[in-house]
Amino acid sequence: MTNKENGEMFSRHNLVRGYVYPHEGYRSEYWFEESPSNIANFIMQHRDAREIILTDTMDQKILNTIGAFIDHCPDQELLQQILPHLIPMQMGEAQPQKFLVATDAQVEAYFNGRGGMELSM
Repeated sequence: MTNKENGEMFSRHNLVRGYVYPHEGYRSEYWFEESPSNIANFIMQHRDAREIILTDTMDQKILNTIGAFIDHCPDQELLQQILPHLIPMQMGEAQPQKFLVATDAQVEAYFNGRGGMELSM
Protein backbone atom coordinates (compact mmCIF):
# COMPACT_ATOMS: atom_id res chain seq x y z
CA MET A 1 0.00 0.00 0.00
CA THR A 2 1.04 3.55 -0.58
CA ASN A 3 1.26 6.11 2.20
CA LYS A 4 -1.85 7.72 0.70
CA GLU A 5 -3.78 4.44 1.04
CA ASN A 6 -2.54 4.04 4.62
CA GLY A 7 -3.69 7.57 5.42
CA GLU A 8 -7.10 6.88 3.91
CA MET A 9 -7.55 3.80 6.08
CA PHE A 10 -6.68 5.75 9.22
CA SER A 11 -8.90 8.66 8.21
CA ARG A 12 -12.00 6.41 8.14
CA HIS A 13 -11.84 6.08 11.93
CA ASN A 14 -13.17 2.53 11.99
CA LEU A 15 -10.09 0.70 13.18
CA VAL A 16 -9.78 -2.26 15.49
CA ARG A 17 -6.79 -2.91 17.68
CA GLY A 18 -6.02 -6.59 18.14
CA TYR A 19 -4.00 -7.88 21.07
CA VAL A 20 -2.84 -11.45 20.50
CA TYR A 21 -1.60 -13.39 23.53
CA PRO A 22 0.32 -16.56 22.60
CA HIS A 23 0.57 -19.53 24.95
CA GLU A 24 4.19 -18.56 25.54
CA GLY A 25 5.97 -15.27 24.97
CA TYR A 26 4.74 -11.72 24.66
CA ARG A 27 1.59 -10.28 23.16
CA SER A 28 1.54 -8.88 19.65
CA GLU A 29 -0.53 -5.87 18.63
CA TYR A 30 -2.22 -5.22 15.29
CA TRP A 31 -4.50 -2.67 13.62
CA PHE A 32 -7.13 -3.30 10.95
CA GLU A 33 -10.41 -1.92 9.60
CA GLU A 34 -13.50 -3.00 11.49
CA SER A 35 -15.87 -5.31 9.66
CA PRO A 36 -17.46 -8.61 10.69
CA SER A 37 -15.46 -10.50 8.06
CA ASN A 38 -12.14 -8.87 9.05
CA ILE A 39 -12.79 -9.70 12.71
CA ALA A 40 -13.57 -13.34 11.87
CA ASN A 41 -10.52 -13.63 9.61
CA PHE A 42 -8.27 -12.07 12.26
CA ILE A 43 -9.50 -14.52 14.90
CA MET A 44 -8.89 -17.51 12.65
CA GLN A 45 -5.48 -16.28 11.51
CA HIS A 46 -4.48 -16.27 15.19
CA ARG A 47 -6.50 -19.34 16.26
CA ASP A 48 -3.47 -20.85 18.00
CA ALA A 49 -3.30 -17.92 20.45
CA ARG A 50 -4.26 -18.39 24.07
CA GLU A 51 -6.41 -15.26 23.92
CA ILE A 52 -7.26 -12.43 21.54
CA ILE A 53 -8.66 -9.12 22.72
CA LEU A 54 -10.11 -6.69 20.19
CA THR A 55 -10.74 -3.06 21.11
CA ASP A 56 -11.70 0.14 19.36
CA THR A 57 -9.30 3.06 19.03
CA MET A 58 -10.28 4.26 22.50
CA ASP A 59 -9.31 0.80 23.84
CA GLN A 60 -12.91 -0.13 24.66
CA LYS A 61 -13.49 -3.85 24.38
CA ILE A 62 -15.14 -5.17 21.23
CA LEU A 63 -14.66 -8.85 22.12
CA ASN A 64 -12.25 -11.40 23.47
CA THR A 65 -11.59 -14.99 22.52
CA ILE A 66 -10.24 -18.14 24.02
CA GLY A 67 -8.35 -19.58 21.11
CA ALA A 68 -10.58 -19.35 18.03
CA PHE A 69 -13.82 -19.09 20.03
CA ILE A 70 -15.46 -15.85 21.09
CA ASP A 71 -15.68 -15.73 24.87
CA HIS A 72 -17.38 -12.37 25.41
CA CYS A 73 -18.77 -9.80 22.99
CA PRO A 74 -20.71 -6.96 24.68
CA ASP A 75 -22.36 -5.93 21.37
CA GLN A 76 -24.67 -8.84 20.62
CA GLU A 77 -25.71 -7.31 17.29
CA LEU A 78 -22.08 -7.27 16.16
CA LEU A 79 -21.66 -10.85 17.38
CA GLN A 80 -24.56 -11.95 15.16
CA GLN A 81 -22.82 -10.29 12.20
CA ILE A 82 -19.46 -11.97 12.92
CA LEU A 83 -20.72 -15.53 13.42
CA PRO A 84 -21.76 -16.22 9.78
CA HIS A 85 -18.16 -15.45 8.77
CA LEU A 86 -16.49 -17.21 11.71
CA ILE A 87 -18.41 -20.49 12.03
CA PRO A 88 -17.61 -21.84 8.53
CA MET A 89 -13.91 -21.27 9.22
CA GLN A 90 -14.18 -22.97 12.62
CA MET A 91 -15.91 -25.93 10.95
CA GLY A 92 -13.19 -26.20 8.28
CA GLU A 93 -15.64 -25.27 5.52
CA ALA A 94 -13.81 -22.02 4.67
CA GLN A 95 -10.31 -20.64 5.00
CA PRO A 96 -9.35 -17.28 6.51
CA GLN A 97 -8.98 -14.62 3.83
CA LYS A 98 -6.20 -12.07 3.49
CA PHE A 99 -6.98 -8.49 4.44
CA LEU A 100 -5.01 -5.37 5.34
CA VAL A 101 -3.54 -5.51 8.81
CA ALA A 102 -0.65 -3.62 10.38
CA THR A 103 1.53 -4.39 13.35
CA ASP A 104 2.14 -1.67 15.92
CA ALA A 105 5.64 -1.26 14.45
CA GLN A 106 4.21 -0.71 10.97
CA VAL A 107 1.73 1.85 12.30
CA GLU A 108 4.50 3.70 14.10
CA ALA A 109 6.63 3.62 10.94
CA TYR A 110 3.71 4.98 8.90
CA PHE A 111 3.14 7.88 11.27
CA ASN A 112 6.88 8.56 11.25
CA GLY A 113 6.79 8.49 7.43
CA ARG A 114 8.82 5.31 6.98
CA GLY A 115 6.49 2.62 5.75
CA GLY A 116 3.17 1.05 5.06
CA MET A 117 0.96 -1.92 5.67
CA GLU A 118 0.90 -5.46 4.35
CA LEU A 119 -1.67 -8.13 3.70
CA SER A 120 -2.08 -10.45 6.64
CA MET A 121 -1.91 -14.21 6.51
